[in-house]
Amino acid sequence: MTTPRVIKRQEQPVQDPAYIKRLAEEFKKSKEGIEALTKRQDAMKKELSDYIDTNGVVDDKGHRWVEIEGMQLKRERRVSRSFNTSAAKEWAEENGYWEDVKEVVEVLSEGKMLALAWEHKELAPVVQGFYEEKESWAFKV
Repeated sequence: MTTPRVIKRQEQPVQDPAYIKRLAEEFKKSKEGIEALTKRQDAMKKELSDYIDTNGVVDDKGHRWVEIEGMQLKRERRVSRSFNTSAAKEWAEENGYWEDVKEVVEVLSEGKMLALAWEHKELAPVVQGFYEEKESWAFKV
């Protein structure tokens, strides 16, 4: 079992409550401003992307380019690949390769560990010790 972590708090100088209130209000306004700017930026990006899709020249990699008064605008094509395991499994089964390509993976079942602790009460503290706490903080105004 782990011992609890004790964090000593550093003494903070007392701040003027009016200053803290102004700081919180300014923080809230700046957050709202950032959200408005992000919304406007997203709208501009969509409009520019639509323009490039319509008027762009496609290069050898599939990217679309537009030059306007010396400025290069680019819609970059990105392609990802993923392995279709369902289709591959179906093919392997149909063609007699399933036994050659399947793999059995053993994993621990958290549910079975909890059932073990439930059935054997003396193991409950040990099983509870396997749970690790992660702490995070959120800031709200």
